[in-house]
Amino acid sequence: MPARPPLAIAVLALGLAAAGCGGGGKGAGTGASDRLDPTAPRFGPAPRYRPPALSAATAAGRPLPGLLCLRSPGARFGAHVEIFVGGLDVVVPAGIGVAAPHRRDGAYVLGGRCSYRLRTSDPSGVVEVGVGRRLTLGDLFAVWGQPLSRRRLLSFAAPGDGVRAFLDGRRWRGDPRAIPLPRHASVVLEVGRHVTRRPTYLFPRGL
Repeated sequence: MPARPPLAIAVLALGLAAAGCGGGGKGAGTGASDRLDPTAPRFGPAPRYRPPALSAATAAGRPLPGLLCLRSPGARFGAHVEIFVGGLDVVVPAGIGVAAPHRRDGAYVLGGRCSYRLRTSDPSGVVEVGVGRRLTLGDLFAVWGQPLSRRRLLSFAAPGDGVRAFLDGRRWRGDPRAIPLPRHASVVLEVGRHVTRRPTYLFPRGL
């Protein structure tokens, strides 16, 4: 796993702890909360906004279509994924793509029995992508064990205009599963109210 970025993840971890303690009962309507800094994470209520990192298959390290769980991590680069439902952040958890049992240090997953070519080591939305075969957002969600389509995002249905996707700040009009994950890609997925985000992300050194 790459070296930890010092301050940004610490702040995010504190935000996650605060969101967990507060219960996050407010939805994405109007009110004073909507006048807060739009760049500060506002996490939705558990459990739907805090999906688990592993499915039964990935926890056991089973082969997935085109993806094996490997003991040697190999070279990797970073991509960034943010998810919003009703204007609230969904946690992209640490440990996606890392087979159980996890070795942890606070909010960080340091390793496991093996890992896939897409994995997360912290809850910042940074995805470590294996160098080599072209990988997509659909591959990430397959490793995550979560649904993604034009009309479905995690456990959320997407009525109206469906799941809105953005790649590097530009609207993606096709199937969100086909979004490529090249080095330093910035992906935003939304259901419901639009949330303005910067199209770039400052990646940790080494990714």
